[in-house]
Amino acid sequence: MYFDLWQTSRPCWRRAPRWMAAATLCGVLETAAGSSFDEGVQAYERQDYVRAIAMLTPPAEAGNADAQDLLGASYEEGKGDFVMAAQWYQRAAAAGQSDAMTRLGELYEDGDGVPQDTQTAMSWLEKAAAMQDVDAETDLGELWSDVLGDNGQAAQWFNKAAEAGDVQAQYRLGLLLLGGEDVARDLARAWVYLSLAGHDIDDAAQSRDVLELEMTPQELQHARSLLADWQKSHGLKVPPASPSAKH
Repeated sequence: MYFDLWQTSRPCWRRAPRWMAAATLCGVLETAAGSSFDEGVQAYERQDYVRAIAMLTPPAEAGNADAQDLLGASYEEGKGDFVMAAQWYQRAAAAGQSDAMTRLGELYEDGDGVPQDTQTAMSWLEKAAAMQDVDAETDLGELWSDVLGDNGQAAQWFNKAAEAGDVQAQYRLGLLLLGGEDVARDLARAWVYLSLAGHDIDDAAQSRDVLELEMTPQELQHARSLLADWQKSHGLKVPPASPSAKH
């Protein structure tokens, strides 16, 4: 039931403009202030992809790996030009830019702008994951589960990303912990991750509410204790109990 829900309502998680957060964390925007790169970042942020491409091309051609990555994203998200996107991601990935590695891996997984190649996709995603790229970890979980059919390996990658706060990974891990093939059933942990993801994903909240109907009062109390511990360890507040909880 839960897996059917995922397959029929799977949102389009990829192609999100995630580059900005990584750039800010790395201090890229501050070091590039006033430059063509900075103007390109601002244009990309407001989804003015024509301007972004114009401003990012000079620094990208000069070898700026962050500009190459964002230029690829501008071609992909703004023009749907996967061929040009792949070319710029390739250059940035070769220079060690982790977001470009992840995006390039996604293109190879889907066969967008490059030949579909699961092994090449996995290679790039693993390189990005080794650099603690959370999107790559989630993508690897999806690849192992949806393409390679190994939920055990998928759960390991989803767990890494879920612990880093990725809501998609939390949702997928929660579903697997309900008793997927190669994954031990753990209703308490499933409830925890579905609750965490439920703030952003309606299907996760619905799955959690259905799960509560199957849990004993003791199981639900234990799950809430685990959630409180998780929130405390991550410096977050415990969300309120589900309105539909019966215990």
